Order: sequence, then C-alpha cells, then structure tokens
Amino acid sequence: MSPMSASLICALSLASLSLVTGHTLGTVALAGDAFAYFDAVRSAGSTCGPTKPVTGWTTLIDRSRATDGTATNNAAFSNGVYTVPTAGTYHCCASFRCRQGGVCDWTVIRNGGSGDVVYGGFGTRNTNPSSEGWASHNHCWTSRCGAGVTWKLNLESGGSTDCIEETQWRYGRFTCFLTSPN
Repeated sequence: MSPMSASLICALSLASLSLVTGHTLGTVALAGDAFAYFDAVRSAGSTCGPTKPVTGWTTLIDRSRATDGTATNNAAFSNGVYTVPTAGTYHCCASFRCRQGGVCDWTVIRNGGSGDVVYGGFGTRNTNPSSEGWASHNHCWTSRCGAGVTWKLNLESGGSTDCIEETQWRYGRFTCFLTSPN
C-alpha cells in the first residue's frame, strides 16, 4: 500500500469516529439512555424444601440509571426479588445446583401487579442415588416489562432432601439486564 493510500485510509477512519455513539447521559432537560442490571450469587450452604422466593443471595452489582441521568445503586434487588426499575425489554438468567439424592424444580415468577404468574420452570429428576451425582441447571428468558414488574425464583420441590446446594463455585446465580427500551 502506498503512503498516500495509507494516509487516506487513516484520515477516513479518524473522521468516521465522530459517527460512533454509545449510551447518552440524560439531564432533566434532555432525555438520555436508561440502563439497569444486577448480578447476584447464592451464599454457601444448602436450602431444602419449598422456598418461595429463594433468598440467601449476595448482590455483586445492582445498578440503574433513569433517562434523566439519575443513578441508583443497590435498590432493585432485595430478599430474592428483582423489581424492574425502568420499562423495557429485559434478559434474565438463573442457575442452581441440586444436591445429590434430591430432585429440584424451580419456577420463574413474574408479578405484574395482578398476582404471581409462572413464567418459566426448570429442574431435574436425575440426582437420585442411582444416578450418582448432583446436577446443575439454568434457565434464561427475555420479557418486555413495565417499571415495577418483579421477578423471583421459587424452589417448588417439597421433599426434605430436595436441596439447593452452593459450594462457592457460584452454581447459584440470578441476573437481569435491560436490553432495550419498549
């Protein structure tokens, strides 16, 4: 490539940088882009039998910013329930480890103000002693939400050996993030 061609490509590349945009920080006078996300992991130990909702989480991060630029930290996830801070489409995931000898069924619960609605379910029936081990499972979902919609996870299994087991390898995790406005 000639030095002239290289210079032209470099100049065009630098000029196009002004076309790159990202999230904008809003003000009271001019709206910007909202964002919201949280990430939580289960604390070490076991939880057995029906647990509605699953608690015992350690929040790694919980942040949101409104279109006016107002930032909020550690307010949307509490006692196992995530409250959507701003309207939009959210992507969420949950995972757990079921202890050997038990069977575990979890439900994803959406509460849009008209009562709990089972939005999804996941689990196992293969950790009985003959299967020789524990099992980890996860489930992800995407949903349009209005501000204030809540998400929670329930352990539905009723046996005394049906247990969530956390070993600090972070099998138990619950995350959500805003992917786009509605």
